[in-house]
Amino acid sequence: MANEKDVGFGEKFNSKEKRLINKDGSFNVVKQGSINKLRDTYSHLLEMSWSKFILFLFLAYFSLNVIFALLYFILGAENLIGADRGGFFLDFMSCLYFSSQTFTTVGYGTISPKGIPVNFVASIEAMVGLLSFSLATGLLFGRFSKPNLKLVFSENALISDYTKNNGKGLMFKLANKRNSVLLETSIQVIATYNISENGSIKRGYSRLELELSEVKMLPSQWTVVHPINEESLFRKFTIKKLIDMKLELLVLVKSVEETYSHPVFARTSYKAKEIIENANFKKTNTIGADGSVLIDLDAINEYEFTN
Repeated sequence: MANEKDVGFGEKFNSKEKRLINKDGSFNVVKQGSINKLRDTYSHLLEMSWSKFILFLFLAYFSLNVIFALLYFILGAENLIGADRGGFFLDFMSCLYFSSQTFTTVGYGTISPKGIPVNFVASIEAMVGLLSFSLATGLLFGRFSKPNLKLVFSENALISDYTKNNGKGLMFKLANKRNSVLLETSIQVIATYNISENGSIKRGYSRLELELSEVKMLPSQWTVVHPINEESLFRKFTIKKLIDMKLELLVLVKSVEETYSHPVFARTSYKAKEIIENANFKKTNTIGADGSVLIDLDAINEYEFTN
C-alpha cells in the first residue's frame, strides 16, 4: 500500500464534508467565483442529459418564434400579405406561423411581408434562424462525437475469501454497459481517511495494491481485487474503525473505447459503510445455447453472505 501525499482534494479535513466522489462519478466540489453554467453555455449544453438538451432546443425554438411573432404583431398583422385576419388570436397565430416559416427559411409563399419595418424584422429573423440551426447542428455533432465511458459499478465492495493467499480480499465489480470492447483499461483505487497529526485531524491518502491494475481488453466484466495483506488498511483497522475514520475509496478508471479510439474516464467511490464483510458476489456469467458468454448486468450488485 503506497502512501499518497495528495490527489487533488487537499489535506484539510472537516467532519461535515460529504463524500468526495459521488456514486455517479461527479465531484462534491462547488467553486465560488468560477465560470457558471450560464456563462459557460457551450460546456453546459454538451454535458447536460439528452432529455434536457432536446427540451432546451424545443424551448429555444418556440421562444424565439414567439418573440419575433410579437414584433410582427406590434408592427401590425395587416403588414403580412395573405395572413388570415379576424381578431387578436387569429392575427397573432398568423404572425406566429409567418415567424416559424421565416425562422426555418421554409417560406411557403402564402404570407409575405409588406413595408420596410416588417421586412427588416424578417431579414433579422432569417439570419437568427440560420445561426441557430448552425449552432444546434454543431452541438448535436459535439454531443454525438464526444467520447464517454458507460461503466456500471457494483453498489457495494465486499470483503471475501481470497484463495491466492489463503486470506481475504476487498472486491468490487465493474462492467461496460455498451456492447463495444474497452482496450488498455487501467484502474487505481485510492483510500482517503482522517488521521490525527500534531493534535489536528488531516486527510490521509493511500493507494491500494491491486491483484490486477490493468487489462488489455475488457469485453465482459472485471472483478477488481485488493489482497488484504499485512500492510493493508483492512488488516490494520476494522470496518467500524474505518467508518469512524471517514474512509472513502476513490476509484479512477481510464480506458480506450474502440468506437472512438480516444481515452475515456470513469469514477466512483465506496464509503466504509458500503463495504460488506464475509460476502461473495453471485455469479453473473452464464453460457448461452450457442456457447457465447451471457452477462447479466442487472445482477452485478447481487451478493451472498458466507458461513
